[in-house]
Amino acid sequence: MKKTLLTIFVLLPMVLNAQSNIKLYDDMCDVLQSVFCDYVSAEAETKYISSRHGQYIGQLIDNTIYGWGYFLSEDGSQTFGQYRKGKHLFGITLTDAIARVGSEESFVEYDLETGGILRIHDKEGNHEPSKEYLEAFSSGAPCNGFHRIKYANGDAYYGETYNGKRHGYGVYYWTNGDFWYGEYCDGYRQGYGALFKTDRRVFYGKWIGDCKVE
Repeated sequence: MKKTLLTIFVLLPMVLNAQSNIKLYDDMCDVLQSVFCDYVSAEAETKYISSRHGQYIGQLIDNTIYGWGYFLSEDGSQTFGQYRKGKHLFGITLTDAIARVGSEESFVEYDLETGGILRIHDKEGNHEPSKEYLEAFSSGAPCNGFHRIKYANGDAYYGETYNGKRHGYGVYYWTNGDFWYGEYCDGYRQGYGALFKTDRRVFYGKWIGDCKVE
C-alpha cells in the first residue's frame, strides 16, 4: 500500500505538468529560436513601414520583412511574432472575434468572447476540440484558453492562459504604450519574445521574468 501511494505521489506532478503543457500546435524550439535571433541580429534592421495594406514595425532584411515584428492591417487585425521572407512564420493574429496562435501549418484558433478553442489545424487539416476539452472548459476546470485580462494599474494581457495564469503565447500591454509579445509559463515570461517600444525600437531574445537573458 505504501509503495502504491509513493508511486502515485511521484507520478502526479508529472501528470499535472503534462496537462498544463498540452501541445496544441508546433512551436519553435529553443535551438531554432536562438539561430533565428542570431541571424536577424547580424543581418536585419528595424524599421517602420506604412502602406495601403497597413502598418508594420519590426525587422527587415534586404527590404523584406524578416525578423521580429508587428503588423496592423487596414482591416484592424493585428499580427505579432516572427517573419521570414515576408511571411508570418510564427506568432499570434488577433481580430475582433478570434485569436490564432501558431504557424500557417500548425495553429489553434480561439473564440475571443469565451476564450475557448474553436478549432485546431495541423498537416492533416482542421479538427474540432475534443469532447474532454469542451467538458473541462464548460465546467470551469483548469484548461487551456485565450483571454483578455485587464489589470488594476491599467495594463492588459491578451494571450493564452492555464488555470487563470498567463501561460503559452501572449501580448502584454503597458499603459505607456510599450508592449511585449512572447512566451509565458505559470504567469511569468519564460522563453523567447520581443519588446516593442513607443519610439519604435525592438528588443528581442530570451526572457525570464522581467529580465532579458540573451
